[in-house]
Amino acid sequence: MKTKITQNLLLSDASSQNSKISLVPWFITGFSDAEACFSILIQYNVKYKTSYRVKAIFSIGLHKKDIGLLEEIQSTLGVGKIHIHGRDSVQFRVEPVKELQVIIDHFDQYPLLSAKIADYILFKEGFNIIKLQEHLTEEGLLRLVGIKASLNLGLPDSLKEAFPKVVSVNRPEYTFKGIADPHWVAGFTSGDGSFNIKITNHTTNKLGSRVQLRFSIGLHIREKGLLQGLATFFNLGYSNESKDIKVQEISDKYIYVLKDSVELQIIKFSDITGIIIPFFEKYSIQGKKSLDFKDFKIVADICKNKDHLNPEGFSKIMDIKGGMNKVR
Repeated sequence: MKTKITQNLLLSDASSQNSKISLVPWFITGFSDAEACFSILIQYNVKYKTSYRVKAIFSIGLHKKDIGLLEEIQSTLGVGKIHIHGRDSVQFRVEPVKELQVIIDHFDQYPLLSAKIADYILFKEGFNIIKLQEHLTEEGLLRLVGIKASLNLGLPDSLKEAFPKVVSVNRPEYTFKGIADPHWVAGFTSGDGSFNIKITNHTTNKLGSRVQLRFSIGLHIREKGLLQGLATFFNLGYSNESKDIKVQEISDKYIYVLKDSVELQIIKFSDITGIIIPFFEKYSIQGKKSLDFKDFKIVADICKNKDHLNPEGFSKIMDIKGGMNKVR
């Protein structure tokens, strides 16, 4: 990257990213559903009228090797700065009110589809308080504390002690309403999706091993409906014989529930080669995960040609597997 690191650890701002290629807006929403954070900072500081410094923050944090993707998001939105955020991570962050209005406008036009929309609704309410400068009054500050109490992980102990009688606002209920655009799927998968190769013992195979391609997305149990929606979106399991089976019954065949988590898992080879790979060839994975998808396709071709059944092909698969799902 050409931009020099300054003393405040700033890597780049939006004004330096004008030459970057723009992303599809729905991709940004999908990726934000997976990776973004909507937060409100309330920090004790006697320099302020209410003794508290307040600001709204939209952020996306990634490994430093994915800074290129953050720069593309920054360039597309035209706002924000990218900072060093830990030894191996970088963060795209938007804080000024005028720039946050761009973020609000984006998600109002291209709404979040995951449970994160509840955080966005609370965040927007808090942002409007700050935008109108109502946070400079005691009443406005208390409203913000109540919002923060229901946002993300809630209040830190310091604010619980400072505002023991604060009443938290009701957190909006979440209901999955369907997938609006295929680019959202590409964005969400670029954040939360996984392309991997599983090797298991197989007694009938002369090599003694079985190669299985697996595409998966794991979420909290509250988002089971979203994963069911993805299974339906991909039209998984449909055939002439399944016309009388309900859509939910078909999609649930691909959903695995374990305690508080749920996972969409696709392992059927015809689904991988006939649905998943063609879809992401058309609606591209972005960032370093695109390298995993590229390797995933190579292994699929090896298996399609039955070369995984001979030592040379199997050895190549093992080499590819060894480099996947790692920081490159």
